[in-house]
Amino acid sequence: MQNLTHDHINALLPPRPDNSHKMTFGHVLNIAGSIHYRGAAYLSSISALRVGAGYVTLASSPSVCDSVSALTPNVVTLPLLTQMTAKYDNNAPNTDLLATQIQTARWQTIDVQAIDKMAVLQLDDKLNQASVISIGSGLSIGQSTDQLSVNCSRSRNYLDNNSLDNSSLGIKKHHNSDSDGLSVPNGNSEFFYALLTQLQANPNPVIFDADALNFISRLLHPGNIATTSITLPEHSIITPHPKELSRLLNLDVSEIQAKRVHYTNMAAKQLNAVVVLKGKHTVISDGEQVFINPTGNSALAKAGTGDVLTGMIAGFCAQGVSPIDAACLGVYLHGLAGDIAAEDLSQYGMLASDLLNYIPRAILQVLSV
Repeated sequence: MQNLTHDHINALLPPRPDNSHKMTFGHVLNIAGSIHYRGAAYLSSISALRVGAGYVTLASSPSVCDSVSALTPNVVTLPLLTQMTAKYDNNAPNTDLLATQIQTARWQTIDVQAIDKMAVLQLDDKLNQASVISIGSGLSIGQSTDQLSVNCSRSRNYLDNNSLDNSSLGIKKHHNSDSDGLSVPNGNSEFFYALLTQLQANPNPVIFDADALNFISRLLHPGNIATTSITLPEHSIITPHPKELSRLLNLDVSEIQAKRVHYTNMAAKQLNAVVVLKGKHTVISDGEQVFINPTGNSALAKAGTGDVLTGMIAGFCAQGVSPIDAACLGVYLHGLAGDIAAEDLSQYGMLASDLLNYIPRAILQVLSV
């Protein structure tokens, strides 16, 4: 077990040759963001560029891509195919048309920007071109955090290929109250599962964060969802906070926190991945080596800072740094940027978006050693 130091981090920083171009420093494919978490897509994309990645493509729903494009000209966007939500209106007027026509008239479609599983086909070329793939920042895998508020006990997904079929027209009996019925797609879960399947043979690093980890935990523990266990791609990095690691290992958070090094190392071995257990003195392990991070403060205990960390690790991987070294670089510099920012802004007042501007100062401090 080692404590990370300035000297160690300095030695890990990738070279910046003068005779270079953008692809010299790699391409990050960032699959992130959802209708209520657009900022996560921005933060995780820009932070990858701030640590030196040459090119970042954000793949997300059209609304997220539009929002990020409005905030910055530095990120290339790839709008993905979305699935539609079907809304049944009990208050629609009766007509003398055929029954199927009446039912059709009472259905409307609402685009809530859940990504369709067929969007994996759109990503095929990008998955092969990218130097590293990051997944999950603000992606909102589950429907409850990403969809409209509905009575889920009377909701199902009757959509196929973004259109209503004949079977969907025969479910009027399920909506027999005065309130409208809403059939809700299962968030981004089907898309994520299709993506994970597609990534099994991908040779490049893949970073899983946030809701991607929650979905993986449901796959790892079939008691929570009717499916089989999965294997992560060969060069995977996961970045859980203690609650997310507790779901992955099916343990109480208190157990995780009592033995942070032990369980980080265990997860790394079980999942065959580099594990970054976030929190005070973040622990990093590949199952053999264990590193403890000394940088950071309570300013980082704020929404969005984890998205910045994911992007930083991805940015270093894009430059050819190994997954374990990229995790060490990202974690140490992320904490150091938070320390420098807190000196200027206080631990109370720093925002995740402020952190982006302090990443270069953290790198300069390490380079000065």
